[in-house]
Amino acid sequence: MSGVQVLDVVLLAGDDVDEWLRRWRTEYLPGAVGRGMVEERCWRAWTGPGTVAVRILWSLPDSGAFFAARAAAAVDPRVSAFWAYTDEIATGRDRHVLEPVTAVRGEKTS
Repeated sequence: MSGVQVLDVVLLAGDDVDEWLRRWRTEYLPGAVGRGMVEERCWRAWTGPGTVAVRILWSLPDSGAFFAARAAAAVDPRVSAFWAYTDEIATGRDRHVLEPVTAVRGEKTS
């Protein structure tokens, strides 16, 4: 896998997951796709009694595309509205931006 991957993790009460996912698909996903983000996978993981972590893995071609998507999201009121809704019901959320490591400077690759 090349390019940049973004891993979003949202912690929710189990009863809130289906509605959150429905709103994510209708309110957030179309705009994210329009900003160049590709949804690779979406998982639901039970993290405790009644608590679920939703993990969404996105891909973008490179770090420039990530920062362009981020800038576009910052001026889209639908994005801030969706995350405000999420913050009302989520017990936590995090985003990890990941880029593959190919070689360390000065290190020979085979």
